[in-house]
Amino acid sequence: MASKKRKPIWQKLDRNSRLAGLVLILSMLMVLIILGARFSKIAVTKEVKGHQLDKATQQIYQSQSIDEAKRGQIFDANGTPLAENTTAYTVVAILDDQQVDADGKKMYVEKSQDDQVSQKLAKALGGKPKTYKKALADGRKAGSKQVQFGSAGLHLNVIDYKQLKEQNIPGITFIDSPARFYPNGAMAANLIGFTNHKENEKTGLDEITGISGIEAGWNKELTGKDGIKTTAVDETNTNRAKADPAQNGYDVYTTIDSKLQTTLESRMDKLNDRMKPESALAVVMDPKTGEIVATTQRPNFNASTGKGVGNYWQNELTSAFEPGSVMKGVSLAAGIDTDNWNSNDTYQSGTLTIDGKKITDWNQGNGWGRITYNQGIALSSNVAMALTERKIGSKTWEKYIHDFGFLKSTKSGLPEENDGMMQFRYPFERANTAFGQAISTTPLQMLQAYTAIAGDGTMIKPNVVSKVIDPNTKKVVYEAKPEKVGKPISKKTAEATRKQLEAVVYDEKGLGKDYALPNVRTTGKSGTAQISTSEGYSTSFNFSQEIHSWMGMVPAKNPRYIMYIVVKKPTKATGEITTEMSKVFKPVMQQALSMAEGENKSVSSEAQITKVPNVVNKEPKDAADQVKKAALEPVIMGDGDKITAQTPGKDIEILNSQRVFLNTGKNLEVPDMHGWSKNDVMKWAELAKIKINSNGDGFVAEQSVKGGTLLQTGVHEVTVTYKQPKVK
Repeated sequence: MASKKRKPIWQKLDRNSRLAGLVLILSMLMVLIILGARFSKIAVTKEVKGHQLDKATQQIYQSQSIDEAKRGQIFDANGTPLAENTTAYTVVAILDDQQVDADGKKMYVEKSQDDQVSQKLAKALGGKPKTYKKALADGRKAGSKQVQFGSAGLHLNVIDYKQLKEQNIPGITFIDSPARFYPNGAMAANLIGFTNHKENEKTGLDEITGISGIEAGWNKELTGKDGIKTTAVDETNTNRAKADPAQNGYDVYTTIDSKLQTTLESRMDKLNDRMKPESALAVVMDPKTGEIVATTQRPNFNASTGKGVGNYWQNELTSAFEPGSVMKGVSLAAGIDTDNWNSNDTYQSGTLTIDGKKITDWNQGNGWGRITYNQGIALSSNVAMALTERKIGSKTWEKYIHDFGFLKSTKSGLPEENDGMMQFRYPFERANTAFGQAISTTPLQMLQAYTAIAGDGTMIKPNVVSKVIDPNTKKVVYEAKPEKVGKPISKKTAEATRKQLEAVVYDEKGLGKDYALPNVRTTGKSGTAQISTSEGYSTSFNFSQEIHSWMGMVPAKNPRYIMYIVVKKPTKATGEITTEMSKVFKPVMQQALSMAEGENKSVSSEAQITKVPNVVNKEPKDAADQVKKAALEPVIMGDGDKITAQTPGKDIEILNSQRVFLNTGKNLEVPDMHGWSKNDVMKWAELAKIKINSNGDGFVAEQSVKGGTLLQTGVHEVTVTYKQPKVK
């Protein structure tokens, strides 16, 4: 029997089933079309719901880092470094037991190592081992990943860091941060100032900011602008790296002359030792330009070490106090300018009663009988100046006080200068201001006022910065010029005032005889101010409770320099105050005049500055010759065949005749460093990897290891004592 032929399965499907299948196929096609269109749009626009896919992809393959800007350096007027950049290191102990290197070596401090680590840290950083052991134990107890050791392990210099690192103490690492180095120690520290560390809110990095002096007053110029380095690869694997480079801070050149400053520091050290005052200040100023060419104070501080910076330290340049009789030069000028001064007129000295209150001369009101006003200014009579103020008239005298720039900041570039204050409500108070009581002034204000007397009646603003240079472009972005800030008196009055003040120095009864320079006519005004307390003013002849001062101008006819010396509350040599102060004034002013002779000031020129050549890998003799040709002094370290390292590095601009250290890397010896600056010592020590223990300031006077001693004999550190040069 013939079999039936089987029908295909699709013929067995009913009509509805075939329809459903067709719909499914069409739906799938529609989805594919929509997805294709969407993907095509994304491929073209590279955007999904507002998100840029190309940028998101790029971020996966890019990284950014901060290009830190360097703080500008501070130099003296001739280009000698006063503040430089360096790196500081903070000691950190790792406690996280997950910290191991690629070879499985433990990179943390194990508990069993605490004694060993603590003893090594105590030996290197100072203090007792138990202090470090406690810090480690406290860190573990608190569950800390790492610990620091307070001030002992904070901001180590490069040499101390290298020596500690070479010990390979288990689990000890370091965090580096920018720091400041002051190669001359405490020299002109009150003017240069100091810095501190703070965290940048945007980057989280540790950065330096000025706290006082030029470091603070010119902080904006000294601070650079950080840049950003970006490394990236796009979707085509093309390198798209770019950089917004850092802009380093500007270099600031002060008005200080280091040679004159060194002499001033030495003389002030002697005054401080002999008189033991609460504080003392000395300032040398060019009245024609307003430039402060030398200044220092006691107590002082070392900004590199922080020694001397206490809670009660204040900058005497910008602090206000009652100036005493130095103010008489200003009231004298006002009297002459208003025709209310006749040196030959006479008056009864001793005591003057105003509103029932007595103004007395400094010799307990005894006076010297009836004397001339010429004798009165020579003897520094308070009564003479009180009578002069009454002749001038209170309103006119008050106008002169303001015209001479008192009671407001000089805006010299130093921060936080006090405005000063005055009691001027009653006639008795007004008379007191004429001889420097009932009014407080800053040394900068007083110096500014005396520029009018030392010149043609025009007042010149004090200036502490000569120029500012952009190290990125080498362009001068600021150059100081004499700034006239008023003309309180006429030229004729200024000349007459200087002439009258010569009586202080040359009159047979003058109180300023000790200040007379040999062969140079000297003029000026001495001062003694009683100190105001809650119980009134201190009594006369209580020298340890007085402020003693001298404002001198030389030469008297046309002053080239003026110098202001202030000594507060001396406790020793109180019977020889003018003698001791004159030992500062005379040698410093003689040197200043010598340096300015013929107007040939020691100002740096481009011809005095040279670039350090690159002599690395050269033979020592050839390297030394090349350094000498650049007008620099080579210092060869060791007896190796080639120079392996040098400092300063290549293309660094320095003054002629400065030392360049050339390390051969073999058989290094301790050099004879006598006469070296602290800057040179630290440069040698960095290359030699030797720890330096520094004492004092100035130039090398003593060293604990004799010159010529081989380092390989076991020399690991050298103690160096610095002293200021002796001035005869």
